[in-house]
Amino acid sequence: MPKYTITTNDSESVERSEEPLEFPHTKAATDDAQVALGEMAREKLPNGKRADFGVSVEDETGKEVYRADLNFSAKTEDDLDRESEEADADDVAVTSGPVPAPD
Repeated sequence: MPKYTITTNDSESVERSEEPLEFPHTKAATDDAQVALGEMAREKLPNGKRADFGVSVEDETGKEVYRADLNFSAKTEDDLDRESEEADADDVAVTSGPVPAPD
């Protein structure tokens, strides 16, 4: 049975499987990697406004055969209000610029 090495990254640490893991085929290894990505997110969240997670799979030769990333970004009500105010200010700056001279 083919062997694969799975590496996970949760922004705080990178972990690589100590021994290659046996899977019947690449799809089974990548499915397992996706499950690991979901489990990392479940374990680490909620944890502030930002988190990045990643997973990769290498075959027996060391060739990367799969990579997935999950980027989490959250905004509080204050963040959303601030963004809205900034967007409104940008709109005013654009519309209140110099008036073009008539032809």
